[in-house]
Amino acid sequence: MLVLSVAVLLLLKTGLSSIGTVRGCVIMTESEFDVVVIGGGSTGTAVARDCAMRGFRTILLERDDIASATVGTCAGMISSGLKYMEEPEIVDMCSQEVVYFNRIARHIVTKLPILTPMLEMSDLSSGGNFAEEYSKRAATRDVPPVLFLTPEDTREIEPSVHPDIIAAMYFEEFFIDPFRYCLLQALDAKNHGAEVNTYCEVVDIQQEGSGDSYRVNYYNRTTGDMESTTTQAVVNAAGPWAPDVAKNAGAEVEIRPNKGAHVIFDRRIVNVGIITKAVDGRMIYLFPHENTTLLGTTALDSWEDPDTLVASQDEIEYLMKSIEFVVPSIRKARIIRTMEGVRPLVADWKIPEDDVTRGYEVIDHADAGMPGLYSFTGGKLVMARHMAEAVTDRLCQLLGNHAPCRTHEVPLPGNEDDVNIEALAKKYGVPMHTLERMRARRGTEIEAILDLAQENPEWKTNICTCEPVTEAEIRYAIREEFPHTLNDLRRRVRLGTGTCQGTFCTYKAAGILADELGLEGEDYIVDILDFRAERWKGIRPVLRGEQLAQEELAQGVYSCVGNLDQSDVEYDLKPWEEGMQ
Repeated sequence: MLVLSVAVLLLLKTGLSSIGTVRGCVIMTESEFDVVVIGGGSTGTAVARDCAMRGFRTILLERDDIASATVGTCAGMISSGLKYMEEPEIVDMCSQEVVYFNRIARHIVTKLPILTPMLEMSDLSSGGNFAEEYSKRAATRDVPPVLFLTPEDTREIEPSVHPDIIAAMYFEEFFIDPFRYCLLQALDAKNHGAEVNTYCEVVDIQQEGSGDSYRVNYYNRTTGDMESTTTQAVVNAAGPWAPDVAKNAGAEVEIRPNKGAHVIFDRRIVNVGIITKAVDGRMIYLFPHENTTLLGTTALDSWEDPDTLVASQDEIEYLMKSIEFVVPSIRKARIIRTMEGVRPLVADWKIPEDDVTRGYEVIDHADAGMPGLYSFTGGKLVMARHMAEAVTDRLCQLLGNHAPCRTHEVPLPGNEDDVNIEALAKKYGVPMHTLERMRARRGTEIEAILDLAQENPEWKTNICTCEPVTEAEIRYAIREEFPHTLNDLRRRVRLGTGTCQGTFCTYKAAGILADELGLEGEDYIVDILDFRAERWKGIRPVLRGEQLAQEELAQGVYSCVGNLDQSDVEYDLKPWEEGMQ
């Protein structure tokens, strides 16, 4: 397909696959910070926020965009941790973190009712153990204790459940928008004085002086320049890439890389979440997610390149066959795409994946002669704030800072107050559905966007009708949230993530981005092709049935009508090559 070849060219133009050392190369700019945080996922942005709030001069370096890797492939569940009953300290920690999430980010947090249908009597006994442990902590998180439902009551709640179930457990869990969560942490870090640099890939970390400071060299993919900063401390929060980052400093980090796939359906095909046993006895889930439904996840030890992973046919069929036992009609639903990510598990070996701790470790490389260098292994989305607090406490000890952690108390941007959707709909003349979707992303920021639409009435138009996303919100995101590409905008506002997978919004959104950023024609075309390539990566594994017709339409729009398969865009690699010399 056209988009695959163009994606390769785009990587050559703006990417950095492997540079190695840059000792002796010309550095264009230099700076100095107390702490350099590497990685813009949930943990890295949480560390940057905590460090900045405690007064450290902080810079965050992310080689792509905020939340563009592992955290962007999760279901967004801020789990109470009951899956890990063998590690009660983790369960307690997760339960407490859920309380903090609801305090600091309630505008992007939702509560989801969940059913666990049971087909065999043996499920009841194991369910009883779960119910007892779960109910001990339910009141803390403001959820009801586990309820056992009859088959009739279960099917009244969710009619798609198999008629032969013997019972079901009912409980509730919280979910968060992982893209917004990471972005809000990065924005709040900036509000407290941190510098957040996306598209900056660390290529070398050198100890300086007596070994108590570091020079971090990185390649700025937006300018093509090599840049450098000196610092007293480096926090490696690069997830599956943590071993590579550590290697740049001459250090070692070992993880147990474990990949997980999700299948995404074109609408909300269930009323509530469903958790059940897979064909091998593992637990999988079917969750309503925004305007779609997620089926996940697999768990396979993997040494594939995390940058090129896509879901395999075996993973897709494993999930479909497993959920089919409790939702027999699942194959009637239309799959629109897949996504795959890698968990950087703690390196526990010679035990099954499900037995590997879901906790985390902070590795202090001082034992290897590199004081001030820290790396993470393990962890989960729900633990990100806790992980950040743990490493920032160590930084305080190292650098003589006695400021307390406040990240569990201070609201993230947009969570300052409640939002009255009905009043806003009357005031601004915008449909309530559009407003509610915007509120779920923005909280109190929504009025700033609506004021833009009031000043420019034509910006009330929905650019992405699947979600929906207005032109005013897109322009606000471009001005306030530092996106560089359409893929960045997707993570900011869910552009192109719905049923048509960007078929009808890509050109319109690209025009707005070009207008706001002053992009030339070549950059405009390249960004469209890159965005379509990213969509194609997740669509290709599930091309079947009606989705084939959908993709034929998309190809017709972009290859035939748009003539992008005949694009004569050329890539000038000379500046990039010269920067590496």
